[in-house]
Amino acid sequence: MTNTEIIKQWFTNKNEYLIWRTAWKENYAALAKEIRLNKAARKGEDAATRSICQWRCCLLRREAAALLEQRKQSKIEAQRQYLSQCQQTNPCPANST
Repeated sequence: MTNTEIIKQWFTNKNEYLIWRTAWKENYAALAKEIRLNKAARKGEDAATRSICQWRCCLLRREAAALLEQRKQSKIEAQRQYLSQCQQTNPCPANST
């Protein structure tokens, strides 16, 4: 299963979350590297190449922003699952007074 396939799926427990998060990080790192490469290629002397690289950077940055939002939502979901599990087994230490 590729990183992209893993990221398209969601997780239901901590182990799946850790696998998902690792795949997300690898995917985001590859995307960031591609953005840097396109940004460096914009400095070429050919105007057409600069234009294409600028457009790619724009698209890749949108994709990166979507990945960051996905990561934010994954943290919220992981926290929700954790609290739900705590309530089912034992009261969480943070919830006890």
